[in-house]
Order: sequence, then structure tokens, then C-alpha cells
Amino acid sequence: MSGLILHEFLDKLTSFNSSNATWFGSSLELRLVTADAKRRQVVYEYEVTEDEIFRGYLDSGWLSTVVDNATDPLICAVANNTNTFTTSLTVHTLEPILPGTRLEIVCKLVQFQGRLLQSSAVFRDARKPGLVYATGMHTMLYKETVGNVAAKL
Repeated sequence: MSGLILHEFLDKLTSFNSSNATWFGSSLELRLVTADAKRRQVVYEYEVTEDEIFRGYLDSGWLSTVVDNATDPLICAVANNTNTFTTSLTVHTLEPILPGTRLEIVCKLVQFQGRLLQSSAVFRDARKPGLVYATGMHTMLYKETVGNVAAKL
């Protein structure tokens, strides 16, 4: 993990963490439960409301927002770089869910090769961890510097 020790990882994660903010009209109040630098993993908790459910399943737009905002701090902390951009973000709803369900959102870095970083997110029942409601995958690239592309054309 680029020599980061746990408290440095937690400091970086906290500085990049944007999960308790309002994004596109939705308040994401994810509670950070654990952060494990050695496993490159963070776990959040969230209690589902009716607003996040569509036709009995977690809403795919809400899931996309959560995957983006829950995995981005992890990716930036591991890369030690905030100059990142998303190249792919996918979500899959798997099981029906009810309001009041306490989710455990497990985000794990699954690939760090060159400038490509990929993190998975598993939305599982906090009381029954074998019950997975949805999954997501977030792929990002990072640049060492951000230049003015238009000026170079």
C-alpha cells in the first residue's frame, strides 16, 4: 500500500471522504465502520429508507451515487492522488429490499495496476451478511498532473 500505515490511511481516507454530503439532492449519510489499510477495504453502514427503493429493489441511480462516493475516497487514499476520473461505474441489483434494512457497504480495492484503480462495493444485510442486495464496480484512472488540454491544441 505504498508504505502507508493504518493511521495515515485513515487520515487520508477521512480527508477524501465525501460520503456524508448532499449529492444530486440525496443526502448520503454513510457511517464509516472500519478501514483496513492492509486489506485496502472500508466498510460503511446505512439504513435504507423508502426513497432509495424502486420497485422493491435498491434504486440504481442511488446505488451509482453511493458506489461513486463510497469508493472514491478509498481509491484516492490508496493512489495518494486526487487527480482521478471515472472510466467505468456499474451497479447490479440482486435481491429485493425493505425500508429499515441496515446495509453494510463493503468497499474493497480489487485492482491497482499502473494508473488504473478498481474498487468493488457489496451492499449486504448487516444482520445477515450472506444476503447481498446489490453490487457495484468503480474503475478510475489518475494523472500525475492536470494540464490545460485546450491550451495545448
